[in-house]
Amino acid sequence: MTISRDLFWGALALGLVTGMRSMLAPTMTSRALAARDDIDEADEPARTLASHRAQLFLVPIAAGELLGDKMTFAPDRTILPSMMFRALSGGVTAAALAGARREPVWLPALIGASAALIASEIGLKLRKPYQGDTLTNAALGLTEDCVALAIGYSGLRRALGER
Repeated sequence: MTISRDLFWGALALGLVTGMRSMLAPTMTSRALAARDDIDEADEPARTLASHRAQLFLVPIAAGELLGDKMTFAPDRTILPSMMFRALSGGVTAAALAGARREPVWLPALIGASAALIASEIGLKLRKPYQGDTLTNAALGLTEDCVALAIGYSGLRRALGER
């Protein structure tokens, strides 16, 4: 089973984003797929992720996560339930990219899930020393949001052929 280079980089990028913000990558991907003219011919899970229902669900949850991450009481992103969800989210997001490209979904899903797990660990290690300082933690969180958005848009452009 092989995948295109663009899909590989897109799956990796969106997996990294999912490790930073678990709902941001599926939300970005959902909106990008919904804007495509050829989404009706795409394989699953691309069509489901692009649906209006998915967007109604994903957008407010992603926005809440972006706000909640800056709170001092936010749980560590590396607790087991969070890691399992991030892996699932990264895998489904990458599989949706593969579905939109009509390529095999399993390898991109594995890449997206793995990248999400690695990015979660790295992100926590970078921010944990500053969690006691509310202002610094919030500033680092906003910086992480910006990095996640930039990586996400770049990965989507690459994977969906919109360079």
